[in-house]
Amino acid sequence: MTMRPNPFWEYSVLLYGDSRVAAACLAIQERHRARTDIDVNILLLCTWAAATGAGELDNDKLLRAVAAVGPWRRDVVLPLRAARQTLERGVEPVPKDLSEAVRADTMKAELEAESIEQMMLVEVIGRPASRAVNSEAAIAQAATSFARYFTLLRVDPSPEDDRDLARILSVAFPGSRHGNEAGGG
Repeated sequence: MTMRPNPFWEYSVLLYGDSRVAAACLAIQERHRARTDIDVNILLLCTWAAATGAGELDNDKLLRAVAAVGPWRRDVVLPLRAARQTLERGVEPVPKDLSEAVRADTMKAELEAESIEQMMLVEVIGRPASRAVNSEAAIAQAATSFARYFTLLRVDPSPEDDRDLARILSVAFPGSRHGNEAGGG
């Protein structure tokens, strides 16, 4: 399958491609996995909206975003992820080298499913007209969106969550005071 052009996906691939962002997103997701599903795509959406001048996501947009992707995420994305993770650990008695092609195909399908989820999210918030943004204002907008998303999920962010969210923002807005304080790698 060839993925359709999607500026949110392109942004996400670049941002998440930074190992600090990937580690921060996965740490947040894992910390709360037993209680709720923190969707990394929603965290990236909060950042993308601020970075492209759309500003913060209000409660209505976040509720609509979560509702719009819920069935797709539950029935497609999460089962593909579970299958991929199972294959990474190995399934006895099948040697890992025999199941590697299935794992690789499952990972490709998972990425395509994530891309479709992101297209759905763009439909909810609309395609912002990319414009120059003030990094400090954008950071505040993304942070407000993060806080609203956590409130929606009834999650009280821990100091570790705050640190990881700040790391995402420092990479997303490297020229800002916030980004300069967080430093590199």
